[in-house]
Amino acid sequence: MKKTKQLNRSCDVIVIGAGPGGLGVAATLEGWHPFTKDSLSFLPEYVSREVKNFSSDLLSFDTRFLMRNGVRPIEFYRNLHHPTNHSLNPSEYRLKFFKTDPVDWMMISIDEPGGLWNNVPTNQLTLGPAYWMELAHYPIQQFFQDNGINKNPNDLAHKNDLVNYYQKFVEYLGMSKKIITKSKVRSISKGKDRRRFRLVVDSSISSNIYECDYIVFSVGPKSKERKFNWQKNELDYISSQFTCASDYSGENVLVVGGGRSSDWAVTELFKAGKKVEYVMRQDSDNHLRLVKDSLNLPYYDFLYDIIQKDNKKLTIHYNSEISDAFPGGKVSVINNKSQLETKFYLDHLIIEIGSSVAYELLDEWGPIKFVEKRDNYRFQLNQMSCDQSTFESSDIKNLYPSGYLAEGTGLSVIGFHAGSYLISGDIYRKINKLSTEE
Repeated sequence: MKKTKQLNRSCDVIVIGAGPGGLGVAATLEGWHPFTKDSLSFLPEYVSREVKNFSSDLLSFDTRFLMRNGVRPIEFYRNLHHPTNHSLNPSEYRLKFFKTDPVDWMMISIDEPGGLWNNVPTNQLTLGPAYWMELAHYPIQQFFQDNGINKNPNDLAHKNDLVNYYQKFVEYLGMSKKIITKSKVRSISKGKDRRRFRLVVDSSISSNIYECDYIVFSVGPKSKERKFNWQKNELDYISSQFTCASDYSGENVLVVGGGRSSDWAVTELFKAGKKVEYVMRQDSDNHLRLVKDSLNLPYYDFLYDIIQKDNKKLTIHYNSEISDAFPGGKVSVINNKSQLETKFYLDHLIIEIGSSVAYELLDEWGPIKFVEKRDNYRFQLNQMSCDQSTFESSDIKNLYPSGYLAEGTGLSVIGFHAGSYLISGDIYRKINKLSTEE
C-alpha cells in the first residue's frame, strides 16, 4: 500500500530518538527545571557567587560564563548530579527539579522509551552500576522504591529493569503524549517557510512531514546497521544480532565481532552448551586487554576463565574474518596473517559488529565537522563538533547533538546526561528571547 504524505505538525522543538540522551533533554523541555541549594563549593569562589544568583532556576543563567572562567559546563552539572562515586538516597541529591511551563516540543523515535536498550540481548547487564544509567529528574533509587524493587543502584542493572525505568521516567514526568514511537526519520532538510527544519517521517502506514525551529539530534550510536561486503543475500541461518541462547537450536554457532556485545553473546552461548567459533579481526593482545580490564564484571571473569582453560567448546580466531557465506550453513573464514582459509558448517552465524550513526540525515548541511571518540573497549564513533557551553552544532544553527553524539561527552549515560541541561537551557533562552522580540 502506498504511503500518504502530509504535514502532520509544526512545533518549536523536535527530539529525534527516545534513548537516555533524548529523554533527558525532553524532560527539561517539558518544564522540569533544575535548581540547587548546595554551597557549590566545588567551584572557584567568585564563580560560585555568580552562579548562586541563578540557583533557583539553573537554566536561567548563561553557561558561557562558566566557559569564560575555566569551568566546563557539562562538568558543572555532572558534579551536581554525581558528587560521589556511589549512589545517593533521593533526599541527598544536590540537583533538584521544579515544574514550570514547557516549550512546544515532541519526540520521534523508532524505539520505545529507552532507545537501543529495548533491543539488546534478553539477559544483558549494564557495564557499570545502575545509578550510572539514571537521569537526574527521577533517581533510579526512587524508581526502585516506588515500584517495590529490592535492588541496589550500586549493582549492575538488568536490561528489563533499565527499560522499565526509562518507561516509568516518561510516565512520572508526564511526557507520554508528546512521544511518537515506531516512526523513523527518513530525511531532514531546510525549512521552506517559517520553520527552520523539515522532517519526513515514516511509520508502518504513512509518511508524514513535521516542521520545527530546533532539533535535538539524539539518534544514538547505533542508528545505522553495518554490513559486510559479502552480505548480499539473506540466509536463514544468519542473525544480525544476538538475542538469547535459547533462540538458537543446534550445536554449532559462529559469532563475528570482538567487542562488548559479541563477548556477551559468546559467554551466553557457551553457558548454554553450544560449540562456539569466535571470529574477530583484531589480535589477541588487544582483545585480552579488554577482557582483563573488565574482570570486575562477572561475565568477563567467566569469559577469561574459559579462555585460560583453552576449552574445546570455544575457539577464538584472531586476525580473521569471514570471506563468504553460502546457503546451508557453509562459511569460509580467512586468517589475514597466514592467509589460510577454513570452512565451517554451522547451525547459526551471529553478526555482532555494531552499527554507526545515521549522519547522512544531515547531508544537506555538509560537510559536517567531527571529533573522533574512540577506544578499544566500547564505542568507536565520530562526535559532532559543537559549542561546549550549549552543545549547539558548530555547523548547523539550532541543531543540538545529544548523548554520545556531542563532542566532549563520555561514552555512558553518566558521561553525557549532564549535557541535557546545556541543550534545553539554550533552547529555553532562545525561545524566550524570540518571544520578547515579537
